[in-house]
Amino acid sequence: MPTNPAIAAGVVTAAAAAVFRMRTLDNSGVHLIHAPQTSQVEGEKTLLDIVTAECPTLANSAKAHFVPSALLPTGDLQTCYNSIKERFSRTRIVEYERELITTDDGGTIGLDWSPPFAAMPLDDRPVVILSHGLSGGSHETYVQTTVRQLTAEPYNFRTVVVNYRGCAGVKLTTHVLYNGGFTSDFGFAVDHIQSRLPRSKLISIGYSLGANLITKYVGEQGDACPLKAAVSVCNPYDLAASSDAIDEPTLRNKYLYVPAMLQGLMRLYRRHRKMMETGPVKLDAEAIEKISTIRQFDNLITARVFGYRDATDYYEQNSCVHFMPNIRIPFLAITSMDDPVCPEQYIPREIFRTNPHLMLALTRYGGHLGFHESPGNSWLPRPIAEFCSAIFSHTT
Repeated sequence: MPTNPAIAAGVVTAAAAAVFRMRTLDNSGVHLIHAPQTSQVEGEKTLLDIVTAECPTLANSAKAHFVPSALLPTGDLQTCYNSIKERFSRTRIVEYERELITTDDGGTIGLDWSPPFAAMPLDDRPVVILSHGLSGGSHETYVQTTVRQLTAEPYNFRTVVVNYRGCAGVKLTTHVLYNGGFTSDFGFAVDHIQSRLPRSKLISIGYSLGANLITKYVGEQGDACPLKAAVSVCNPYDLAASSDAIDEPTLRNKYLYVPAMLQGLMRLYRRHRKMMETGPVKLDAEAIEKISTIRQFDNLITARVFGYRDATDYYEQNSCVHFMPNIRIPFLAITSMDDPVCPEQYIPREIFRTNPHLMLALTRYGGHLGFHESPGNSWLPRPIAEFCSAIFSHTT
């Protein structure tokens, strides 16, 4: 009796998936990189003690694994799936209440609180502050899934997403947008949150370019940092290296990543062009419309608007890698080795090995802001929530 082709194909597909999963499991463990002696957090308990005891998704040999979905086995697929979900499903999975605050120079920042205050009146519970990635906002799937985890049982934290100037529906009210090192706006938001909830402990999470921003902020603050801890996810660390990697003339970059990233940036520019043109710097509109790389955008817009000589000067002054040695609070970085946007060779491993306040959780898989265990489930919120809970429990 001849074999049914559909059944045969199904068997082959299932077998291939099983082989993929077995091979992936062998390399799916979370690798922690840190100083030989990590900093003390409470009494004699060190950062490593607390993570080992209370963050099983990071440190328990049986649970500290990220296994990508068999449908999304590569870093590119993990990364692109975020965009696909955003394009075809704009469903809100959390509820926000927006508060607009005005900076000293007239800029507007949108704070999206969750749960809304009607559902969670002001009290002294811990607050987690989230900082989005390039041209993103509180609507991003990676932000919403983390907010959902942090605000649910057993954590019940309050969260607030900082939507920067011109992003996520926030009106641009000055001639400048934001950039990856514009920490004054983030600091302004932190001060406002702290003044509104003076008895609440604060932790911040940053994603991608937002990770660079909060890492730079924490390093700038040093011993005076008002945050109890910080979490960096898919950080580029070195802005020049990350930009150069994305601008390399590969088919993947040319047809996938550069167009996707530039589309978001150019959308922001075009949406706010009239306001940006009110500033003292004349922008070359004709040249801007011909932009084809991230570095060109930063040369023609970011550097000029913010007063840097060029993109190289902007990258050098704002790459968080230069500020990490001065971090003095518990700091967790989650980074994937197959991240196509922030190449793993630029992870500053030596700084993680020498600064006792830092810990790097390195995964083999995950892509850029992916970490999809299945198309409907992300691994990423679990280690973040465990870490936040552990630190909140051991700090005063």
